[in-house]
Amino acid sequence: MKKILMSVVLLLVVPAISFGHIFMIESTPAPQSVTKKDPEKITITFAGSVERAFSRVEVFDEKGRKVSGKTGFLENDTIMEADLQGPLSSGKYTVKWKCMSLDGHSQKGKFAFTVTE
Repeated sequence: MKKILMSVVLLLVVPAISFGHIFMIESTPAPQSVTKKDPEKITITFAGSVERAFSRVEVFDEKGRKVSGKTGFLENDTIMEADLQGPLSSGKYTVKWKCMSLDGHSQKGKFAFTVTE
């Protein structure tokens, strides 16, 4: 019985590991955070390396104006970052990210953070 149970578990787990998608682990500033300090850049860490040519992070103010610069990559391409064109005024900012994992799966997401004085 234990062998059958272990076989079923392996059949379910191995494909998930083999065909898993990349996903965001954390960011600075954090999603939905409120900060009094004007951030100088946005940093997003992923669970796996991203394909540079197909990955980017952009930040927009409340009026839809882009306030971020070019996307950079760190730590074996598991971290994307972009400098913010500041100083940022008080308000809500939207971070949009898009990335492709090395196995060709693409993901995208967005979140907001707020700057207060």
